[in-house]
Amino acid sequence: MPLKIHPCSGAFLMNEKLTYIEKLETQIDEAKAALSRLKEEKQQAIKEGQHEEIERLEEHLEQAQVKLEDIREAAEEAWQEVKEGIDILLNKLGDSLKKLMQKEN
Repeated sequence: MPLKIHPCSGAFLMNEKLTYIEKLETQIDEAKAALSRLKEEKQQAIKEGQHEEIERLEEHLEQAQVKLEDIREAAEEAWQEVKEGIDILLNKLGDSLKKLMQKEN
């Protein structure tokens, strides 16, 4: 008979945490790739006034990296609280990327 895991059990929470960490790592990696491409075009970006957005994006990325480490180190009960702050930060990161991409086109 298969083992049933209660949604509140530690195994379920650990799996949810790991899934969230993987998602977060993917989003950070994608943002880093986009930022690298934008940095390569930084001279043109400076001429067009995008350097401020790039700096803001760099700050958001640094904060996301710190929050990722916070989640990795958080106790199972506490990581959900950290997750809320990260979700807000990821929205800011996405907004900054969108602004840069729109200016680029």
